[in-house]
Amino acid sequence: MHLLVPICCFPSTSTAPQLPPPLPLPRPPSRRLCSPSPRVGLSFSSPRVVVTSAMRHRGRRGAAPLPPAAAAAGEASSDVPGPPGGEDKRDGTDLKTLARRFWKVAAPYWWSEDKVQARLQLAAVFALTLATTGISVGFNFLGRDFYNALADKDQEQFTKQLLYYLGGFAVGIPFFVLRDYAREVLSLRWRSWMTSYYMKRYFKNRTFYKIQSQSLIDNPDQRINDDLSSFTGTALAFSLTLLNAVVDLVSFSNILYGIYPPLFIVLIVYSFGGTVISVFLGKNLVDLNFMQEKKEADFRYGLVRVRENAESIAFYGGEENELQLLLDRFRRAYQNLSELLLASRNLEFFTNGYQYLIQILPAAVVAPMFFAGKIEFGVINQSVSAFNHILSDFSLIVFRFQSISAFSAVIDRLGHISLSLCVCVCVDYSLRHLD
Repeated sequence: MHLLVPICCFPSTSTAPQLPPPLPLPRPPSRRLCSPSPRVGLSFSSPRVVVTSAMRHRGRRGAAPLPPAAAAAGEASSDVPGPPGGEDKRDGTDLKTLARRFWKVAAPYWWSEDKVQARLQLAAVFALTLATTGISVGFNFLGRDFYNALADKDQEQFTKQLLYYLGGFAVGIPFFVLRDYAREVLSLRWRSWMTSYYMKRYFKNRTFYKIQSQSLIDNPDQRINDDLSSFTGTALAFSLTLLNAVVDLVSFSNILYGIYPPLFIVLIVYSFGGTVISVFLGKNLVDLNFMQEKKEADFRYGLVRVRENAESIAFYGGEENELQLLLDRFRRAYQNLSELLLASRNLEFFTNGYQYLIQILPAAVVAPMFFAGKIEFGVINQSVSAFNHILSDFSLIVFRFQSISAFSAVIDRLGHISLSLCVCVCVDYSLRHLD
């Protein structure tokens, strides 16, 4: 079923059209605007944006082809946001669609006018990440020798290893601090550019008015402010985590496999099983996080609406209606948050047990070799350290499932606003080329 949404083409005037004051009974924005322009239909169930004109007649040609910059709007229907009007459910997003939306949101900055500085800063962050991984490998061997000296009751060697440890801390800690600082600075720079980029598109050709009047998406203000901030910080953090995981995996796998190959096999089986169970227990978290963002934003928007229209509400005596509307919006957010907490609780039952068990699992596996005199005491500590490093790399989904689900919701919301802005560009371009 196609939803026909008229979008107006405003006449050239010096002032923008004024919205009517709020009435006592809140009503959804009108879907018909008085305008001499043709009616433009947006088919939300179609994989392409359909532009039709009521002015077509014999000898009249159709809309001009869409510009290349707007061709991104002609994607799969799963990317086209429908009117938000009180929806309590959201269609699931597959991994391919999520990756495509991520690329569309993230890519423009790295090919913008700021690309040189951005790429240099990103390279510096990657270099510091590699350095911290090398420092972690060094601490792994320092820990082995330190505990060997302690077990052998060799005071001279123990003091020597202790000084090495302190020197390692003095040299290594600045790298970890500088890595995190450089990442946050790059995240802030990225957010600044993206905010300016989206704001310019939002205000161009009165797009902000069309999005609001046609209810293309809910709460664009939240998406531009909160979601962009969350996206840039989380995208960089996850990228560095993945890089660190790959390097850690290569570095510590050799150490662990050299100590005791069966321990490496135990790690693979344990992490794979944990990932499968985590995905099964947390499969609803992405949708719940998405809906929670929407409902919280709806409630906040209602409060702002009361503040900005306080005089009109008081004049018309609409306090009771506004109160009931706000309480209803809060109730929806409360109910969704209750479901979100329940799903998070079920997941944490498993993840907490998963994390506590790894504290004794590697020692339990290599202990028989220690009792048989085949390895030293310090090797047990080294195997535990290497096991934890590799397991954290293999178990990114287990340890960060809630963060990943929240980030997926942010990608969806930014993908929707990006598409809505592109839809308005397509429509404006087509209307300008109608006879």
